[in-house]
Amino acid sequence: MSGGGSGGPASSRDSAVRAGRRLGLTFKDWSTRELVIAAALSVAVGVIFWGWGLLWSSVLQTIPFPFHYAFVGIWMVGGLLVPYIVRRPGAALMGETVAAFVSMALGNQWGVLTMASGIIQGMGAEVVFAAFRWKRFTGVALYGAAALAGGFSILLDTFVYSYYAMYSWGSIGIAAILCIVGSLILGGAVSQLLGGALARTGVLSGLAISKGKVKKI
Repeated sequence: MSGGGSGGPASSRDSAVRAGRRLGLTFKDWSTRELVIAAALSVAVGVIFWGWGLLWSSVLQTIPFPFHYAFVGIWMVGGLLVPYIVRRPGAALMGETVAAFVSMALGNQWGVLTMASGIIQGMGAEVVFAAFRWKRFTGVALYGAAALAGGFSILLDTFVYSYYAMYSWGSIGIAAILCIVGSLILGGAVSQLLGGALARTGVLSGLAISKGKVKKI
């Protein structure tokens, strides 16, 4: 999974909690159904993250830097799909962090570094939704969240993996562009498609996403 960090799973989860508090995020206004659905979605996305990690390790990682960064956007889905469906403060940070934990628990090549990446990416998405005062989770808000999550991801990688000492800033800039564009497509567009498909089945009735028209893209 793109990104890295230090410390064990417990310290990473504590970091996520502290980050949420600094943003003023609480779950007191969430209904039990919203929490259950958000948790279930996050776990499901975590399994997808894990599967993508297997594909990354066996195939995508062989693509030379910076071009493999076009494929990291799928790892932004936790911080985009969950808030797109639940539409509550904290949904992006929760979705991405829980999904990262599940991916780590199932086993991947990054281990506990996965958690730091998930927290950073979730924070990036949450900041954008917060800028809209958590009143908008579609259109500019959704794709802005995807872009910033991708930007935070490549920024983290640049320093964790010392890209600045290994590659030219031009190459790092290309990686950043590819990461952000990939996040818009594999993160934002995929989340909108998945959320819309789920809403049309009726399983999300009563949630915020079901109260508005679901647009096809």
